[in-house]
Amino acid sequence: MKLKRVWDKYADETKFNFSIISEFLDEFGKEMVLKPDTVIVSRGDFPTHVYFIKEGVATGLRDYEDGKDYNYFQVDQTNGNIGLLEVISRREKYIATITCLTKVTLIKVDSAMVYQLIMSDISLLRRCSVLLAEDLYSRSGNDGLFYHYQGIDRVRYYLTRYYEDKAMKQATDSIYIGDYYKDIASQTGISLRTVGRSIQKLKALDEITGLNRKLMMTKQQYIKMKQHIWVSEDKL
Repeated sequence: MKLKRVWDKYADETKFNFSIISEFLDEFGKEMVLKPDTVIVSRGDFPTHVYFIKEGVATGLRDYEDGKDYNYFQVDQTNGNIGLLEVISRREKYIATITCLTKVTLIKVDSAMVYQLIMSDISLLRRCSVLLAEDLYSRSGNDGLFYHYQGIDRVRYYLTRYYEDKAMKQATDSIYIGDYYKDIASQTGISLRTVGRSIQKLKALDEITGLNRKLMMTKQQYIKMKQHIWVSEDKL
């Protein structure tokens, strides 16, 4: 319980977005308004700037070093910094290509100035430590869990966990799957195309049902899906 009290002490220092350093950005940043589908940064480019989103939503595609797995994510004004991860981790390339999903208003600022600001401010360092730790924690869990799973079994695992959560809360044997393909891709570390192919195979195997452009899973289908996962685990 002591740890929770200490966590509470620094609970206000867990986010890093435009509002946190707005005065600094007003003085040194440049405001830009970008149309949908505009590329903000490209994977592999040197991180010369950090971008803070004021309005709108951008989407990113991050692939791992083996070139096979992908992670889709969104950035907005609540978590809206682009390039900060690379600057803090002292990496010379943007790890993802970020594109405007909607009209986006953002502030562009020199990355060296942002880095110098953070290194001289203990509160900002605390915020960055949380951001880096959350990113590592999230990806470490999925990387370990899915390391041996093929694409379709990753989707199976995701859907069975989804069923267990929703069926318990709703006290029902049949549920609708409300998550979009991009959400499944993000959580399982596979591409949208692989998610789509896996869903089609699961329909053909009667492990899920398509109804009025929605996906549904019954208790019997859940059990069938779990059995396939157990078989896959036995082969490892």
